[in-house]
Formats: sequence, structure tokens, C-alpha cells
Amino acid sequence: MGHKFEIFTAGCVLCKSAIEILKNTISEKSEFVEYNLQNPIQEDTQEKINKYEIKVVPSIIVDEKHKFIGIPKPEDIKKIVGI
Repeated sequence: MGHKFEIFTAGCVLCKSAIEILKNTISEKSEFVEYNLQNPIQEDTQEKINKYEIKVVPSIIVDEKHKFIGIPKPEDIKKIVGI
């Protein structure tokens, strides 16, 4: 079973690093959704920002439960998802 990863970004170097680490760490069965906050923010994206209380980027939400701020360590992601 895959996990759902939602990442809030703004196109910065840190955001790009966080995306790369996630893509290299998570299973192909996992869902990966990026919300780029540089673009005009859609209503559904704004709802997610409010729901998860996103204040900084990169911020990563795993399975709507776990929140990482900044660049995650691969071992922390693996621990959460049981890899």
C-alpha cells in the first residue's frame, strides 16, 4: 500500500532538494502531490494550507498526519512509512 505525500513549495533551492529527496526515498506506489505556492493559489490549495497550518516552505505532509518542515532526512521518511 502506498502513502500520500503532499509537499508545499515555492521553487527555491531548499524546495527542490526536498522534492528530490522525497522522490528518491518513497515507493512508486506512493502518491506525490506538489503545491507550488508561487503560482496563483487555488481555493483547494488554500484550504490545504489552512488545514495543515502551512507557514513555511518546504513543508511535507505524509498521510495527512505527519508534518516535516524543511528538508527531510531520508531515514525520517522511511521511519514514518515503514520502509
